[in-house]
This record gives sequence, C-alpha cells and structure tokens, in this order.
Amino acid sequence: MSDSKAILINDTSTKPHLGCRLVVSQIVKLAASHGIQVVATSSVHTDWRTQSALQDEMRKADLVIVNGEGTLHHSSRQAKALADVGPFCRSAGVPSILVNSVYEENDDAIARACEAFDRIYVRESRSAHNARLAGLKVEVVPDLTLSSRAMSSYRSSSRGGSMVVTDNANSERNKQLLEHALRRRDASYLNLNTCEPSNPFLDKSARPFAVFMPDGVADEAPAPRQPQRIGYRAFRKSVFRPLMASRMAMIRDTTRFRPAADILTTIAEAKGLIAGRFHAACLSLMAGTPFASMASNTSKTRGMLEDAGLSQFLAGDPAAAFQLATSWREQDNIAAAAYVARAERDALEMFNDIASLAR
Repeated sequence: MSDSKAILINDTSTKPHLGCRLVVSQIVKLAASHGIQVVATSSVHTDWRTQSALQDEMRKADLVIVNGEGTLHHSSRQAKALADVGPFCRSAGVPSILVNSVYEENDDAIARACEAFDRIYVRESRSAHNARLAGLKVEVVPDLTLSSRAMSSYRSSSRGGSMVVTDNANSERNKQLLEHALRRRDASYLNLNTCEPSNPFLDKSARPFAVFMPDGVADEAPAPRQPQRIGYRAFRKSVFRPLMASRMAMIRDTTRFRPAADILTTIAEAKGLIAGRFHAACLSLMAGTPFASMASNTSKTRGMLEDAGLSQFLAGDPAAAFQLATSWREQDNIAAAAYVARAERDALEMFNDIASLAR
C-alpha cells in the first residue's frame, strides 16, 4: 500500500516535555503503521493561518491531523487556531481529523468551526460530554501516551523509598504542593522535561521532512531551550528561608531537564507519585506505580481517572494526595492495567478509521 501524505498541526514535540514528545511520536508511528506518512508538522505556538507555504502543503495533503492535546479549552487564541483547521480543510476538499484533544469551556464559534472536522477524538469522557453539549459528534480514545510501549523496559517489581512529586500547571496549587512536600523526608522531585535535543522516542528516519516554526520552516525541529545554570538561583530563592537546604534541592530538581530514560526509571521505581501534571498520571498508569493526582488547569485528569475507574485518587490538597498515593489496592492496579490495554486497542482502531478517510 502506498503511503498517504499527512500534515500534523500542533506538533508539541518541539517542546522538551516528555509527555508531548511521546504523544507526537505515537501519532507519527501509528499513522505509519496504517500507511500514512506525516511529511510535515506545524509546531505548537505556530499559527498555521499566517503560514502560506504551510497552507499550500495542507491543500496538497491526503489528510490533515490536528493534535488537540491540552489546547482546546477556554476559547483561547490557540484553541481558535486549531478549530479553524476544520473549515479550511473542508473548503480545500482535504479530510481533517482532531485527535487526542481536551474540550472544555469553548465558545460557540469554536464549536461551529469544529463541526467541519471529519472526525473528532477526545481523550476522556468529560471532554466528550462538553463537546456533545456543543453539538459535536465525538469519540473517546485515551491519551496517546498510554498506547506507547515506552515504559515497558522500565517497569520495576521493586519500589524505592521515595515519593516522587511533579509540578502543577496551576501556580497556586503548585506552591501548596511543593511547600507541603518540603516538610516530608521521603519526598523527591521530578521535572518531566527531557534534555535530548530532538524527540528521543522517534527514530530520525521516521521524522517529518519539514517543521513549520513561528519564524519559518526547518528541516527538523530545533533543540528546545535548556535551563540556565540554577545553582545561584536556587540559593537566592532559598537563603534565610525555612528548610533552606531542602528547598535548594527542590528548586534544582524541579527545574532540571533529564534524559528521558532517567525520567521513566524514576517513575517506574518510585514508591508512589504525586502527579501535578496530567502526563505524570499517564506515565504512572503505564508503569504500574501508585499515584494520586491534583487537578490542574482543566478537568482532563479528573476525566481520565473517572474513565479508568480510579477517580478516588484525585486529591483536593497535598496532604490527601500523599495519603492516597499509599492506599492503592490490587483491584486498583487491575483497573489501571485494563485502562492502559484499552488505550492501546482504541488507538489502533482510531488510526484504522483515520486511514479510511485519506483521499
């Protein structure tokens, strides 16, 4: 079967975040396994509507895939840009598909634009409910990180003694979580940003030929900006404050980029994980690591946990989160494994359907 050519809009793998890089690698790999070659992408924060060369490529493509990820919410400028792909492709006679999306608190204009997509797949049932209330026809396929086998070689039968804490996109919740964790002897900290210059989950031969960035097109995504030296910054933010040494270590670890393998190993071997980030919860599900989540900027984590039968592990405050992460039972592990297996099956079925749409 000859490959169909696809354009991917909202390529979040140009960021160093491990979850974003896994999502995009799965889109490219699953597409390829169904005879679809992603030949070009538009980077996150690139407005495709201002890129005439990209628009030409979209018109020539057999289909256009939009990675909704955490973007389609609260009628943001970025949400509007992604929704506008649907009407553009409809007028060009090119099938368009929205995948891996949240959908929350969007206005009527975004809903009407999304009607032009040939298929819409959201990540959890809360987003599906919101979209259906807006008159959209959607299907639920769990987040594409869960369809990856990236964690398979890191899963561990032995657990360390550390409760691993990730940051939270909500600044107030993040502050509360980290301040509470500082007072625990068993807490360690993990930044989910990878230090690799390119996507470590995608072989070079499989990468798209072109990446459209805000300032033009590149042969490959430029390396994400790495953090500056943090020794002095950690000292300045910690000096004369309670728990100064622990605070310095916390600031160092919450801002340090690491190899993807180190991040996966840390999650797989943790006694438990306090997931301030949606993808930290996904990775814990994949690793079989007990965890508790704290809500962030949308209800996506709550929605995923409800779908997995694990809603009891969404905590309202840091103290509850640490308690919940140590209360997992065997039936919870079984529910987590079943949800990951469902994610793998649903991702394959989704791309079977997507492949049938290519013109």
